[in-house]
Amino acid sequence: MPVLKSRPPKYQRSGKYAVVYQHGKRIYLGDYGSPESHTAYSRFVAESQANPTFYLSKGEPNVSVKELAVAFLDHAKVTQSSTDYKNCCTVVLDFLLKLYGDSTPVDSFKPSCLKLVREEMVKSQRFCRNTINKYIRRIVSLFAWGVENDSVPAPTWQALKTVRALPKGYPGTFDHPEREGVPEWVRGSENK
Repeated sequence: MPVLKSRPPKYQRSGKYAVVYQHGKRIYLGDYGSPESHTAYSRFVAESQANPTFYLSKGEPNVSVKELAVAFLDHAKVTQSSTDYKNCCTVVLDFLLKLYGDSTPVDSFKPSCLKLVREEMVKSQRFCRNTINKYIRRIVSLFAWGVENDSVPAPTWQALKTVRALPKGYPGTFDHPEREGVPEWVRGSENK
């Protein structure tokens, strides 16, 4: 799969300073036009392409669910297939950020929050039970990725892993019928 690189933010002027804007955050690079600011910009571009979470506050409680999700989507865009990326966007944008896209800190996202997101998926009637369970695992993996990149406290992710999958027959869910095997008469005609 080819790796796509997103275009880096522009080197800009803010008063006498050089800045870049990344996901709504202003990052100062030094005096505008100075060699130091150009060096800082080059480092910023390299770091942002190597690790989309580098601009998040490492290990601090002020990283929001929205910031984590946006950084994860940046990462997913260059590391996942277009289908997986689209599914990831559906889960994150349509459900997670609809409820927690404000300034909710990642360490305040508890299992009850994850269950609320899951209930929104059930209410939408867009997905079967197995797909909902898969999407909830994707959200948990988003937080695991945040732990790996020093943006989410490990206990938050560990707590989210305790949320159980929806069992068969869960109210409001549906299952697709199991696929039937190919009839013997069809398989027999293939051997002729």
